[in-house]
Amino acid sequence: MKDFFKHNGLWVLFAAAVISVALATLSFFAGASSPLVNGLNVLASPFRAMCSNIADWFNDKQNYYRDTTALQQENEELRRRVAEMEEAVRQAESDSEENKFLRSLLELREQRRDLTDFETARITEHTVTNWTSSLTLDKGTAQGVEKGDCVIDGTGALVGIVSQTGMNWSTVLTLADTDTSLGAQVFRTKDLGLAQGDFALMERGLLRLDYLPADCQLLSGDLVVTSGLGGYYPAGMVIGRVQEVLPDDSGAASYALIAPQTDPDTLTEVAVIKSFDIVT
Repeated sequence: MKDFFKHNGLWVLFAAAVISVALATLSFFAGASSPLVNGLNVLASPFRAMCSNIADWFNDKQNYYRDTTALQQENEELRRRVAEMEEAVRQAESDSEENKFLRSLLELREQRRDLTDFETARITEHTVTNWTSSLTLDKGTAQGVEKGDCVIDGTGALVGIVSQTGMNWSTVLTLADTDTSLGAQVFRTKDLGLAQGDFALMERGLLRLDYLPADCQLLSGDLVVTSGLGGYYPAGMVIGRVQEVLPDDSGAASYALIAPQTDPDTLTEVAVIKSFDIVT
């Protein structure tokens, strides 16, 4: 044996080295991919990274779309709720105004026992042209409204006269309309006249009080009310106030410019006097 290693030791060492290298190589390839697989993986690595980036981009876009859609739906819901709240506020304001108007009419009933039957109405349209000044109401013959009925505001001031009626609507000529004409009296002096619309004054919202005595003593601010003569309209309804007194063309009489007590353009609700007692 000693001679064997002495003569063949170099070969034994060489064989051991080869075996060691082989074992090391086998051990390496046992824990790693083959060179072909490893090479393919090296080539595919950039594509894997690109695919991963694309997938991440699509995921981000999908998440963004989902978040945006959810936000839009939330905004729509918020807008709907805001609209509902605004409508509720408008309705509350409308109800408050209506209650205020009805309270005013109730007080008027207590003061004016001769006004026996009212019909409240909403103004649905204001019409002002070169030839007419009128209102459209949402009440008509179905509610007992008739042509010639007086229309007042919540304080009892005269707004106009019903000129046309339908089943559920009526047209009211305001005091400034050229077709309006009614007996009037100056409250302080008791002077009688005829209050009527005038084409030249309609644009200014004024009317005339004609057939006053030439020596009348009217003052600016004097109150003018309905006279009640003839029984066509209730007496004592406020028409307006004197602005100016002027002589007529003949010089034998005077007329006054009257500013109506109420501005029809500011009204949303009125009351129609359907019946009244004639006070003598």
